Amino acid sequence: MPTIEVPDIPAPVAVSLDPATTALLVFDMSDALCATVPDCRRTVALVRSLVDRARSAGVPVIFSLGRAPQAVLGELGPRPDEPVVRSGADKFFRTDLERHLRGRAVALMAGTSSNGSIVYTALGCCARGITVVVAEDAISSKRPMAQWVARWQLLNQPGYPNETNAPLLPSAVTLSRTDLVTFARE
Repeated sequence: MPTIEVPDIPAPVAVSLDPATTALLVFDMSDALCATVPDCRRTVALVRSLVDRARSAGVPVIFSLGRAPQAVLGELGPRPDEPVVRSGADKFFRTDLERHLRGRAVALMAGTSSNGSIVYTALGCCARGITVVVAEDAISSKRPMAQWVARWQLLNQPGYPNETNAPLLPSAVTLSRTDLVTFARE
């Protein structure tokens, strides 16, 4: 069996996002999924801080859930005017997510199932010309290896790579952190 060298993943970078062209997507932070993903609970406060800051800046917040019966964690509960899309890993599949992102140039992402929902929906965003920022300290997966693979895959997506993690490379993913994300009007 060949030896595999594990590549380095570049450090998260600071980004300043324009509230007029950004949306925050919160993935699968539900009672059902957080019960099966041990690291999910660790991220709740970080995701909540992004939600609060986004709302204060006027950034639309969109929640996602899986297809099974579940509810968004009470600590993050969507407001009545905030959409919730329900789908499998690709949150564009059979949902109106694309309509909710219309006119948005950047999708800021946080939540759980990073090696599923975040990876597949990020690819869908990039294919639609939307730049993605993932707050890597506010994402989780069932296993540490899945988390590492998700971070690597996000920067090395076929057709939309950002291997050096250049900030806000158009139609690609940037890895950032909650404390490195700011909102400022251009």
